Formats: sequence, structure tokens, C-alpha cells
Amino acid sequence: MVKIRLPLVAYKTLLFLTLFLPLYSASVSAQARTPGELFPPDKIFLLEEPRDWQNTEEIMDRLHLGAGDIVADIGAGSGYFTIPFASRVGEKGLVFAEEIQIEMINYISRKVEDLELKNIRVIFGKPEDPSLLDNFFNLVFLSNTYHELEKPFLMLENIRKDLRHSGRLAIIDWDPAKKSSFGPPIEAKVPENILIKEVERSGFELIEKHNFMPYHYFLVFKRKS
Repeated sequence: MVKIRLPLVAYKTLLFLTLFLPLYSASVSAQARTPGELFPPDKIFLLEEPRDWQNTEEIMDRLHLGAGDIVADIGAGSGYFTIPFASRVGEKGLVFAEEIQIEMINYISRKVEDLELKNIRVIFGKPEDPSLLDNFFNLVFLSNTYHELEKPFLMLENIRKDLRHSGRLAIIDWDPAKKSSFGPPIEAKVPENILIKEVERSGFELIEKHNFMPYHYFLVFKRKS
């Protein structure tokens, strides 16, 4: 066998690419893609329509959500999940409904007031930070929201701080591998493998995958030790 010796500069370059190219590629995946457009507040009524393709009870069952849990609903929209969450966690639990569009904030606030729900807090967040409490939540939940994130790595970093040590991050989002006649354009959807890489790079570990929804993937992560 003939051994080939690389020049020192070429060897160092090859070593650098081997060690750092995977990290660079993961970073580019989030930075290069364009986030989807935020859901228009003037169409909020569409968010209130029943979804046979996204059953709240089954989702809560699979998350083992129960009385006394503290949940953050990131990108809560009209409160489609917020209200069932509040019912499931009960009086001893709390649900934080976070949004970055003031029209959505006002809508959820009126809804909470009309229903006289005492265990919901409405939070006006930022594109990179949900503005929640550190080390406070059993569960942070994002549904139909991840593909809209402008700064996913910053958001994930802040979410990680908000979770308790045993807390979980659940993400439900549009799967470009599943055809649908509605929802965001396919170029705005984030492939499941890309999302997993981005979340794991941010200090999380995938623990569950659920595949019962016709248009979405459903992933659950925990904080890495």
C-alpha cells in the first residue's frame, strides 16, 4: 500500500472541514431558509374552525398533560390549544399563551375574560424570545409555529432556559412530505429531519415521534443533561 502524505496546510484544511462542516451546515439550514409568513390576524376566524386533522384531546393524551402542569403555548394564535390546555391542567395548573402579534394578544385576552378563565396568562413575546419565566415550565408547546420563527436558534435557547430540568418541548408543524390543500406553501415548511437537527443542536434530545396527523409531524424533546 502506498501512503500519501498531504502537505501540512492541506491536512489542516481537511481536519477543519471534518470537524466543523457538520456544525456549519446545521447552522446554515436555519439561517438560509426564509421563515413562513405570520398568520394574518384578519383571518383569525379560520383558526377557530374545528380541526378533524388536529385533535386536541389526543394530543394532550399523548403529551400526558395533567392537573397541575404548567404549560407555555408559543404562537397561541386564537387560543385553539390554550383553552383545552387550561381545562386539562385545572385550577392548580397554569397556561401561558404567548403571541407576538398584538391583534392575537387582544383576541385571546378577550376570550379568556369572556370565559372567566383564571389559570391563563397572556404574554406579549418577541420573535427571538417568548419572554417567559426561567426554569418554570413542565411543557413548552409549539403548533403550526416553528416554520414562522425568524430566529429559531435564539428562540430555542430561550425556551431551554424556561423549561424545568425534566421539562419537555413539543413541536407540531406542517410536514412537506405530506400533501395538503391548505396551510403554508411547501417552501415555507421545514422538513422533519432539518427541524430535529436544529432542535438537537440547541441542547435538546428527541424522545418521542407521533405520526397520527395527516399533514403534520409531532415531535417531543427533552433538555439534554
